[in-house]
Amino acid sequence: MKSLSEMTDHEYFACIGQRPGMFVGKTSFHMLTAFLTGYDQHALRHGGRGLTGWHDWLVARRGSDCNHAWPGQVLHTALPNG
Repeated sequence: MKSLSEMTDHEYFACIGQRPGMFVGKTSFHMLTAFLTGYDQHALRHGGRGLTGWHDWLVARRGSDCNHAWPGQVLHTALPNG
């Protein structure tokens, strides 16, 4: 297995998806949201793309927009009936 620093973003997030508890402790939507927000902010501060474009991708996938940030878009997609 590659070290985390050698992984592409895709490989990194696939690794997190397999065992999220290793990265965030108690696995919950809110803990994963906090982790991804931290990832995004760190990447942007250090010249990376972070989650740039992800909100637009979520809106395109869902087929509609609202005034929520990306976590709200994820919840709308996962729980379309609330």
